[in-house]
Amino acid sequence: SFKATHESIVFDFRGKEEDARVIWVRIVTLSKDFRTHNMVNKPVLPLSPIPKKWEKPLRGTVKINFDAAVSKPKTGFGVIARDSEGFVIGGGYGFKNEEMTGDWAKLYAFEESLKIARLLNITKVTFETDCAGLANRIKKHQ
Repeated sequence: SFKATHESIVFDFRGKEEDARVIWVRIVTLSKDFRTHNMVNKPVLPLSPIPKKWEKPLRGTVKINFDAAVSKPKTGFGVIARDSEGFVIGGGYGFKNEEMTGDWAKLYAFEESLKIARLLNITKVTFETDCAGLANRIKKHQ
């Protein structure tokens, strides 16, 4: 509750009123600086969320989306393949009893998506991921 929080704040600063005032002045100054910065410069994050939706691949192409997540001590992945009409034609998911970094987990999911593409005999494929680092590395090696 507010009362409990207020009492603990008073307790923390009891006998240190001068230090608390100095800290408060710093907070107010920083707040004004951030407000000024945000008015002068373009915000890094958009003010309102931009909805993003899945887009169909080109005609005759299959789009395979893949993702991964790490939760100690496992890594999970998911893959979904859709045709140019947006219909699901295959996919899969799985877990690995191994903890990985985010980039390695996404790479593992990409490997699994390649297996699904081969299994479904897909010749024209677009892979989609939210991992910019992996996407940039793959584009660099094309």
